[in-house]
Amino acid sequence: MQELTHEEVLTLQAMEEAMWRAETRFDMRFMDAVLADGFTEVGRSGRTYTRDEVLALQSTEIDVELPLTGFTAVAICEDVALVRYTSMPAKASRGEAHRTSVWVNDGRWRLRFHQATLTHL
Repeated sequence: MQELTHEEVLTLQAMEEAMWRAETRFDMRFMDAVLADGFTEVGRSGRTYTRDEVLALQSTEIDVELPLTGFTAVAICEDVALVRYTSMPAKASRGEAHRTSVWVNDGRWRLRFHQATLTHL
């Protein structure tokens, strides 16, 4: 199996962090280009979101520390990467979550799956 290059890891980190910036997260054109067909997300509440539901989200404040904590990206097969990190609130005292994403490269990296799990109940 091929390992990700340092450039690919940096690209994936930049793309994940773009999901945490309001100017890109709520930009329909950006998100439409980044989310793969069939994208699904399991939010930290346990709710499942479809690609269409994520694209329809209304703009809101995003409370997170950047850069993302403990960011790692590894190839799990050719043109597929597994990304893991912990999201840490910048202002709130609670809400820390472990996060996992699956990215596929079909000529450009696209997000296929994302899941969040609260670290504290």
